[in-house]
Amino acid sequence: MTTATNLYSTTAVSNSGSVRVDGTADLPVAAPTELGGPGGGWNSEQLYAASLATCLHQSIVLIASSAGDDTSDCAVSAGVTLRHEGAEKYDVDARLKVELPNVPEQRRQALVDLAVSHAPLIGGWPVTVA
Repeated sequence: MTTATNLYSTTAVSNSGSVRVDGTADLPVAAPTELGGPGGGWNSEQLYAASLATCLHQSIVLIASSAGDDTSDCAVSAGVTLRHEGAEKYDVDARLKVELPNVPEQRRQALVDLAVSHAPLIGGWPVTVA
C-alpha cells in the first residue's frame, strides 16, 4: 500500500494534427520534415525536451529558493534525439545542461544534484552544470 499524495494531474489527448491539454489548450502537432512529415507543428521529441527542461528548472528554483540562492538567470536546456535501429526499434536520448550564473560555483553541482533527485521526469539522463 502506498502513502503517496497526489499533487497535480493533467491529461493530454492527441489526435490527427493536435494535442489537447486539460481539455482547453490545443497545440498543433506534426511529424518533423526530417522524418517525412509536413512539419509546422510540435512533435513529441520537442514536447519531451520542453518537459525535461521545465521539470528540472522548476526543481532547481524550488530547492535553491529554500537555500536562499539567486536563480534569476538560471537556464536549463534539454536536447532530445530520436534514434533508430532496425525497422521497428526506436528510442530516445536526452541530455540536459544547467546554467546558474548567480549561484556560487562551489555550490552549483550539489544544488543541481539535489534538484535532479527531486525532478521525477529526469530519470537518469545526463545533466551538465555550466
